[in-house]
Amino acid sequence: MIKKILSGLLVFFLVIGVSACGGSTKNDEEIVLLKGQFSEITIIMEMAKILIEDNTDLTVRYQDSMNTVAAATTIEKGDVDLYVSYDGTLLATIMQSDPSKVPAGTSLFDYANELGREKNLELLSKFGFENTYAIAIKEDFAKEHNINTISDLKKYSKDLVFGAEHEFFDEEGSIRFKPMNEFYGLKWKNSVSLDIGLKYSSMDSGNIDVTVVYSTDGLNRKSDLKVLTDDKHFFPEYYAGFLMRTDLFEKYKDTAPNLKEVLSMLDGKISNEQMIDLNYAVDAEKKDVHEVAMQFLKENNLIK
Repeated sequence: MIKKILSGLLVFFLVIGVSACGGSTKNDEEIVLLKGQFSEITIIMEMAKILIEDNTDLTVRYQDSMNTVAAATTIEKGDVDLYVSYDGTLLATIMQSDPSKVPAGTSLFDYANELGREKNLELLSKFGFENTYAIAIKEDFAKEHNINTISDLKKYSKDLVFGAEHEFFDEEGSIRFKPMNEFYGLKWKNSVSLDIGLKYSSMDSGNIDVTVVYSTDGLNRKSDLKVLTDDKHFFPEYYAGFLMRTDLFEKYKDTAPNLKEVLSMLDGKISNEQMIDLNYAVDAEKKDVHEVAMQFLKENNLIK
């Protein structure tokens, strides 16, 4: 009798356990967004969260940020549904290709997506702004030596210290530190790999003289940096868009049949100057990301 009771209890708890496990796993009512490594991506991912939860029955869950290649791999595996990336990043860093391979008559955006689909990855569409890599120096140094382009910098590079985030020194991808130096013939006094959060303070303190920046970063303005013209066009286009698996909308067709339309609400809505202002609000003025994202959506009539 006791054995029967124990057996019954065992079955009961097994059923409860299975049900509990089933309830805690990711289902088609939850969509996973990846947090950004820097404010620009964080702001847009917050906009995505607001739009998704305001217009669909999906619940958004955030996953901690990670580097570019790891983020793409996680999306490819289906562990994360949505992130913000750039066509140049998809082409050069994720797919290990080169802008010179873009066929004539085809945009870099379309070619990057063509390659990305080999890994079931694609960018939905462009937000409007282009946040390309750029080389920056202090404004007063640029004025003193009449430096306006990266080529102008070659004459002075041997006396300057170059510093950038760890990822820019990686060997993955063609748009990195060593290829840039070879392309422009640059030789530095020293080079320093920094945590991305220390880059601007290092420029402000004079610990480094030159750095790589993103052209829409609000801290360029705060740190009084001169963004140099890429006169030989080393850096490719970097138009931003949502990075996702190609089957994302099929995955959520029952819970959120309008998901594509919701995410497309940002298409062409964010200019370079607007993105600089948004980044500046968060990075320089220390405003709350959610409030900044919400204000933009309201001002552009994207939410009530």
